[in-house]
Amino acid sequence: MTTLSSLNAVLPPTVTPLSNTANSLAATARASQGALSGSASTIVTIPSRLVATPIVYTQQGILAGVEPTVTWAQSNTDAVSLVMAANYMAGTMSGQFNNLGSALLNRFTTTGDDFSQSVTAGSAGASGAIGVVGTSSHGPQDHIRLTVQTASGLEVDIKIDSGNGTLGVSVHSSATLSDAERTALAKLADGFQNAINGLSASPPELDLSGLTQFDPSVLSSVDMQFNVTGAGQNNLSAEFSQNSSARSVSVTDSAGTMNLKVDTSDSALWGSGAQRDQAIASFLAQFDNANAKGHGNAELMSMFKDAFTQMNSDYGNSTQQLPGTAYAPWLAQSDQAMLTGLGDFAASITDTPVSSNPLLLNQQDTFSYQVSQSTSTKGDLMNGTISQNQQSHLRASYHEALSGGPVELGSSPGSQNYNYIQISDDASSTVKIEAERGNLLLASLNQTSSQSTRQSQYVRGLLVSDVTTPTSTSNSKDLLALLRPLLEDNQATQDSPAWQQALSRIHGMILLNASAN
Repeated sequence: MTTLSSLNAVLPPTVTPLSNTANSLAATARASQGALSGSASTIVTIPSRLVATPIVYTQQGILAGVEPTVTWAQSNTDAVSLVMAANYMAGTMSGQFNNLGSALLNRFTTTGDDFSQSVTAGSAGASGAIGVVGTSSHGPQDHIRLTVQTASGLEVDIKIDSGNGTLGVSVHSSATLSDAERTALAKLADGFQNAINGLSASPPELDLSGLTQFDPSVLSSVDMQFNVTGAGQNNLSAEFSQNSSARSVSVTDSAGTMNLKVDTSDSALWGSGAQRDQAIASFLAQFDNANAKGHGNAELMSMFKDAFTQMNSDYGNSTQQLPGTAYAPWLAQSDQAMLTGLGDFAASITDTPVSSNPLLLNQQDTFSYQVSQSTSTKGDLMNGTISQNQQSHLRASYHEALSGGPVELGSSPGSQNYNYIQISDDASSTVKIEAERGNLLLASLNQTSSQSTRQSQYVRGLLVSDVTTPTSTSNSKDLLALLRPLLEDNQATQDSPAWQQALSRIHGMILLNASAN
């Protein structure tokens, strides 16, 4: 903000206001503002006994402090417009979108008609023209879209847009909705709003659970896009998608990018709730360990963990059976215990590289982590083979002080005392199962891990040490041998507590070891 305490160079020593005082003062302000076009706003102090306070104009030439002019696209007495009326002047994205997503979907409780509304807030500028309040065409632009496909083939499109002083919404369906379809859409209201609230927060969060739970007999897919542009470091792009065979979520912001896709097409892989909870907890511990070891971004990793939990916590009811498990319940139990209980997935998180050393810009701080599960099944219910593989890969680099901890690097040799750490870690866990006509012929586990840590030490900018430390481990287990005693004394067929305890131990063994990374 620029303050002109004296305008003697361009104004006479005294100014006698005309009858139209506001117009005269505004004209003088415009003349002064032309020379200060780069400032955010201009305060013009005019030497007059009748002007007690400065007159403030925004960078767009809009008179500040003037009651805004509000323009509605249409009548604003409906429930959605009332929410917009309470929100449109909010100074934050979360404030503008408060309760708006849920209001749009709650409309379906009473009507399936299309709907659109917008409200624009403006203020009279010096010339009497209407200018947009609070934003410019180069300011933040916020766009939200929810697209829902019904099982009957209809498409419903919901949009929320904010920018240039305007808050707008629309609802459109490709054809008339049935009562069941309207009810199913209305049930998404809270989930849609929670997703908006999370992504609008600072820092952003993921809350997608409410969008994953819909009636697949009525709705076939749900897709959501959330984009903030023109906001610099606060730019954000997020997408969520779910249909009968897959779920996916991706987020990109200034911190980096995360992606997760879960294959839900084979429900035979889904374990019990307890098995899934155990597997999710194990993976989350692995993610935390990788992030700590590689010095990853904590906020982005938090969203990554939320995405993994929410995409895997509840798949619905299983309608398929693993191959080779038709002869006995214990076969299905043992096979399931030797799998994670999760659908196959591929996930990745990559932090935005940072060149923290001004003297060695190519020596970047980086973090990249990938984790996946893939399963192969062959055969029929009588005979079959199963192979499930879990993998993780960590690539990271960072600077630390010679005594450990963070380091501040500058352009002087005295600040160039540090270790540059580069990490390359991999881990895998593979289970193989073979069953034939009620007999478990093979059940094996093979796990490997390899780590390589390179530490380059610099003193006053000179490399004094460069050491790479590799390690690797490998172990194999015959899971069938662990189960055979319980099979021989009929503990399996009796589904005894000892049998269940053995299955629980085996399930813990087959999960990727968090400490391996």
